[in-house]
Amino acid sequence: MLSSNIPEVQYLLDRQAILDCVNRYARAIDRHDDELIISVYHADGIDEHGVFDGNPVDFAKWANEFHAEHTLSHTHNITTHNCEIDGDTAHAESYCLYALRRRNQKTVILGGGRYIDKLTKENGEWRIKLRKLYIDWRAEADATIFDTPNGYPVGSWDRTDVSYQRPLSRRANA
Repeated sequence: MLSSNIPEVQYLLDRQAILDCVNRYARAIDRHDDELIISVYHADGIDEHGVFDGNPVDFAKWANEFHAEHTLSHTHNITTHNCEIDGDTAHAESYCLYALRRRNQKTVILGGGRYIDKLTKENGEWRIKLRKLYIDWRAEADATIFDTPNGYPVGSWDRTDVSYQRPLSRRANA
């Protein structure tokens, strides 16, 4: 973790590290990456996520099993992010838009909510200590027109997903 003796610079470094943590969560959930999900929380962190209330390891297992059982694909997008930092403690509110394509291939659930987080900086690293998810709205829509991605590649829920490819390279037929 970078640090600075200039308070304004340190504030910006901390704020970016907190936003990176929140964004890493969205990527981790959409890739079903247990290790990455767990990495956004301190070991003693808690996630209050609807019917789930527990630690990061159990949360990763629960979330990935839930998404695998009920969806064919999903995306979680962080939008507005507000953050108040007081020393090594921060309180953040991060808006989320999500889309969950049901396994029936005919329905998509769209929703918006907020992650309300208490984060702490321990050993120079910002992670979530307590997360509360609030769902502000939800809708169901017909997704049958999206049966094929019209030539676009489809991502995967594991480390074979192209987002893990280093270095990123062109398709073999390009």
